[in-house]
Amino acid sequence: MSDQSKALVSGSVSERFTQMVIKEFSGAAGAVQLTQYQKKLTQHLFIKVDAQLKDLEAKRVQSNSQMAPYEWSNINMEKLAIDTVHRVDLGLDALIPNHLSPIPYFSKKKQKYDLDLRIGYEGKDYYRRKMSKDEPLNIIYELVYENDHFKPIKKSMGQEFDAYEFEIQNPFDRGDIIGGFGYIIYPDKAMNELVIVSEKEFLKSKSAAKSKDFWNSHPEKMRMKTLVHRTTEKLKLDPEKINASFLMVESDTSIDVTPAMADDPQAEIDQNANSEPLEADTEPQADEPMTEEEKAAIQAEEAAAAKQEPRKAPF
Repeated sequence: MSDQSKALVSGSVSERFTQMVIKEFSGAAGAVQLTQYQKKLTQHLFIKVDAQLKDLEAKRVQSNSQMAPYEWSNINMEKLAIDTVHRVDLGLDALIPNHLSPIPYFSKKKQKYDLDLRIGYEGKDYYRRKMSKDEPLNIIYELVYENDHFKPIKKSMGQEFDAYEFEIQNPFDRGDIIGGFGYIIYPDKAMNELVIVSEKEFLKSKSAAKSKDFWNSHPEKMRMKTLVHRTTEKLKLDPEKINASFLMVESDTSIDVTPAMADDPQAEIDQNANSEPLEADTEPQADEPMTEEEKAAIQAEEAAAAKQEPRKAPF
């Protein structure tokens, strides 16, 4: 099959997937209409899920696992449709690294895989900005190491807005991480906000995690994830923008099912790696585990996925 033929097949199936999502969502939660852009995001999600299923099935066969095959016919399509609509409604793109990642869990009750469309820290940064009352011009995230120069300049009588000094004095030997900061930039400088997260706070997040593997293996990425969450929580949300999709993804922190790869420790890590401790002045929110996008290998697979013939799908 030529590359052009494969592209036509992929497009045809992804379009059928989009129609299936609309049908399933309408049957479970009421009629829905997707814009052309949202349909495009839905097709991107199909490509991502299809690539993920293909990769997991290859690993399942190689390991001789007795888990159910990772086939479209074994996916809980009703849940996937509902979760898909809510995520594309927020503009999340599965083909952008760290926006969202499908993680399958096997439901003994339904005897199917539930796909947890786990939102990454880039995804949270994206939709939280869009939902804010005063959308920022930019948000800067930086981890601070012991050999860096960092001086916070907080808003005060002689200082009209939050600011900071930051210099990487020795890029080849920055030392250990001692904290991080997020800097929210608004058109009105007086609104700029500096959010400082200490290493002590990072370690509190680590101690609250059910699994320490990712924290130990990827200390920088896990701290960056926590930093993004702590910073975006400071954005003031716009009541006129808040919708059902926002409420759904903010509350969808876990699913009560068995990890898909019960015989693979990686599944346990994916499920439990980074649960944030609750803060007294915030609603309960969990920091999502490390996503597949954060592994360099998956990015290469995604690039090739669009050129491959999709797995057999029941739609």
